Amino acid sequence: MDTSHGAAVQISVFIVSNVRLHRDGLVALLRGCPSINVLGADSVQETQNVLRTTATDVALIDAPSPGASDLVRALRKICARIRILAVGIRETASEVVTCAAAGIDGYVPMDAALGDVVIAIENVVRGELTCSPKVAASLYQCIGSSRASAVSALTTRELQVAELMNLGCPTKEIAWRLGVQPSTAKNHIRNILHKLDVHRRGQAVAKLRTLTGEGFSDA
Repeated sequence: MDTSHGAAVQISVFIVSNVRLHRDGLVALLRGCPSINVLGADSVQETQNVLRTTATDVALIDAPSPGASDLVRALRKICARIRILAVGIRETASEVVTCAAAGIDGYVPMDAALGDVVIAIENVVRGELTCSPKVAASLYQCIGSSRASAVSALTTRELQVAELMNLGCPTKEIAWRLGVQPSTAKNHIRNILHKLDVHRRGQAVAKLRTLTGEGFSDA
């Protein structure tokens, strides 16, 4: 949705919380904002029924709990395009990463003011994320560490196999080029898929290209 015209375009918001005081408070605050159209608020269980018949741009949910991933999946199943914003997050890299892992599109910190909530809603509709420079730096470091970890988990031989997979070589050709049996090449490929947490060769190649660059090479 284009929010560049401010109040000319309203963002439809639904508030999801099992704490009535919390959701009623958010409704009262947001209904005074020209750019926000509060469609309603309800518990997690009831929300899933309401949203089936309500066109919603953004769902505000409580800070992630153990069942957050299930809630996010349920909301996406009802409306694939809906943006999900978690409210009341401690602005640390670990909590922000937890939100991302649960499939949440953005967050509102615990100490946010009303204006910050509105900005977060407008940003998440545009596919943007607002976070402090400290959290941004931490997230950057986390991404770098995870990339390094995924690649370093592969042995030298597995990296050689991966390079040949990147060149499009079938299993028999990989075995011939490395001077090993086809069954050994298959085992290496199976290990690569397992370590990269993917199921197909194409997925493994795509992931390695993302992690190391388009033209990755062996060690």
